[in-house]
Amino acid sequence: MTGRTARGIVLLLAAVAGAAVAAGPAYAHVSVSPAQAAPGTTTTLTFRVPNERAPATTVGLRLVLPASTPIDSAAVHELAGWRAAVERAEPGTGGGPVTAVTWTALTPEAAIDGDQFQEFRVSLGPLPNSGDRVVFKALQTYSDGQVARWIEEPEAGKPEPENPAVVLLLDRDAGGAVDEHGMPVAGGAAARDSAPPAAVSLAMGVAALVIAAAALLVALVNRAAATAGRR
Repeated sequence: MTGRTARGIVLLLAAVAGAAVAAGPAYAHVSVSPAQAAPGTTTTLTFRVPNERAPATTVGLRLVLPASTPIDSAAVHELAGWRAAVERAEPGTGGGPVTAVTWTALTPEAAIDGDQFQEFRVSLGPLPNSGDRVVFKALQTYSDGQVARWIEEPEAGKPEPENPAVVLLLDRDAGGAVDEHGMPVAGGAAARDSAPPAAVSLAMGVAALVIAAAALLVALVNRAAATAGRR
């Protein structure tokens, strides 16, 4: 094997490694952090909303809470340039469980532009004591009037739907990951959420393995060439 052939193989393997990393999921839909919380607690949740349509901007987000798992209180974190409204089951009296939270951009400058994203924070609680999840339906409104409906609930054992709803898992072990105000603590849910998703970690591992194999191949070729030169 010549040096030129070896270099060609190395370049090919590097391209494969890059493709493996690039093949990781885009995670372009609305997501929540932390991804899990303890039942019965009041938790501050951050909903991340990316703008998926470059010709338009995101000017509104409506987060619909499930009627099957009612939540009594919602305190919205103030976000500059956006107006937030909490809706309840009894709008005339302001009573009943929270049914939705809506954010609206006040100016074009505040809208989510291009490939940017925005984070919307709200403290919700108490979370249900029954069930293993809370499913939020998110309606993302664009400046051209189109609405992206993130409303399909993912099902175990099936591929992720095209327009997945936001799912918050309920786990009693997550109670130690937040403080008494529902905020993530060091080393808890926030730290876990900052780790790359499993699919991304797998792709990075494959890429590292391919690069290592390429380096080994180069070493073997060089050794063979050196041996041949001494003959």
